[in-house]
This record gives sequence, structure tokens and C-alpha cells, in this order.
Amino acid sequence: MKLHKYILLLILLMVQLPDAKEISVMSLNAQNLFDTIDDSGKDDKAFLPIEKKESFEHKNSCNNISVKAWRMECLYQDWNEETKNAKLNNLVKIILSYNEHGADILGLQEIENINILEQLFNLLKPHGYIDFHLLESNDKRGVDTAFIAKYKISNPKLHYVEFSSDFETIDTRPVFEVDIIVKEQIVKFYNVHFPSNFHPVDMRIESFKKLKELVTKHNHPSVALGDFNLTNKDNKKYNVYANQEDVWYVAHREGCSECKGTYYYGRGKSWDFLDTIMVSKKRGIEFNKSSIDVFITEFNTYKDTGRPYRFDSKNKKGISDHFPMVAKITLD
Repeated sequence: MKLHKYILLLILLMVQLPDAKEISVMSLNAQNLFDTIDDSGKDDKAFLPIEKKESFEHKNSCNNISVKAWRMECLYQDWNEETKNAKLNNLVKIILSYNEHGADILGLQEIENINILEQLFNLLKPHGYIDFHLLESNDKRGVDTAFIAKYKISNPKLHYVEFSSDFETIDTRPVFEVDIIVKEQIVKFYNVHFPSNFHPVDMRIESFKKLKELVTKHNHPSVALGDFNLTNKDNKKYNVYANQEDVWYVAHREGCSECKGTYYYGRGKSWDFLDTIMVSKKRGIEFNKSSIDVFITEFNTYKDTGRPYRFDSKNKKGISDHFPMVAKITLD
């Protein structure tokens, strides 16, 4: 009799548990994931096989690059099939190291085109991934944002930021919006790669305003992720992340209290949360706060400094100069 009562109690408790679905999310700036083909109209000349870099036109164009490291990369980096495949395999290794078979939703930045994204997707497909999306933007280098997911992706859209007149001629990357259906409800995902720190901080602040404008136009649960390119210095000065909290929960302000950042600026000797994940408030979606983390492993970290291990085309090691940001998210 007591056993029957115990079983009945368990059943009642199970029935009363909230009907929730948890999904895992990773945001990763892949740092220059290019194929080996010269895309017309795009500045991808640093990421070509060495035999395609012999012409006077190519060398002359490279020699006009002011930053020495980029100039040398343009002239001498051999981005051949072996190099490209090593980059892909290293990315797959870090992605699948999280949560045993990778996060449910991957938000990626610095992906050249749908061709290289499909190659990455095909390597991940045996681990439960079923869909991928990228829309070409007008970024002059041809680097775009993309999604790979274990759910179907639909309604892809690009939203360009209409900057103030001082910045309107500066090329930048749009916000990439998709719908992903989780537990029979639409979740809006926004993937961003805001203007770099070469540009004024006002451009990043205006980009945050555009993102807020997009999410307040509907009532769907929403996730924004990506490379926001916001340094801790600028964030402290202008309270940028705090100013998002009327609409968003910001991952590294909700959890990850021991995390230093996702990117290390050598010049400023500072750790920064350039990358983060945000979820919309009061829409039946929230973080599992204990899951929020900067994802660090022995093969995506320099052992001597603890900084992100950027990909080296010569020794074929490393992944990116950004660490991934990860979190688990609950939908009621």
C-alpha cells in the first residue's frame, strides 16, 4: 500500500512539473573561415592557395596593406585545401567538445559564404545537426554571420543598421534574423557582428539600438548572440550592456562570474566580452544561469598565456582568436 502511494505521489509531482524545454546555444567567431576560391567582388585575396598569389596585381594589392601582419598573410599564406580542411576540422573539434555532441544552436561569425558553411555543416551532420543558413551581405571582405542547428531554420532576413550621417558611408555587417521552432513555438534568433573597434564606439551603440528596435516589434521569445565588439573600457564608460537590460538578459551579467572574457586585446592588455548571448525578458525564456560560460579547452588555448589559440596556417593548429560563449536556455 505504501509503495502504491509513493508511486502515485511521484506521478503527481511529474504532472505538476513545468512543461519546459532546454536548448543549448554556442556563439563562436570562427575567425576567417574561408574556402579556397577567389570570390568576385570580395576582398578574400589573403585566403587563396599560394599559386594564385604570383601575379603582379595580387602582390601590388597586398603591398598596399598598411598592417604588416595582414600584408604578410596576403602575400605568403598558403590557404590551400589542406589548410582549409585543417581549419574546418579544428572548428568541428571545439564545437563537438561542448555538451558531448555540440550545442543545439550554433551562431557563427566570420564565415565567407554558403559553400564553406555547407562543408562545416556536413562534418557536423552525423552529430544531429539538420539545417544551416547564411545570407550574403555587402561586407567588403565577404565575412558573414551564419547558423547551424539541430532544429529547422526558417524566414532568414538581413537588417542593416542605418547609421548617423557621420558614419553612413562606412561598410558594416547587418543583423541576421532567423526563426527556429522549438517545442512548437517560434524563437527569434539574431546573429550579430557589430562594427570593429577600428570604428567609433557610437557605431556599436547605434547597432545595439537597431537590435532593440527589431526585438520590440514582436512578442516572440528571442535570443541575440554574436560578436558585439564591445570592449570593457567602452562598456564601463557608456553602460552599454546595462542599458540593454530593459529588454534583454545579458549572459555574462547573469552568470559566468569567474570568466575573464572571450577576447584578449594585446595592445590594451585587457580581457573583453566582445562575444555574448542575450535572451529576451518576460517572454517565457530564460538562462540556466549556472550553464553560462566561456568555453575553454586545452586545444583552443595558448598554454603559456591562457589566451585564445588563433588558427596558424603553417602548423595547422589553433581555432580562433575568440573563445566561444555558451549557455543553456529554458523555454516555458
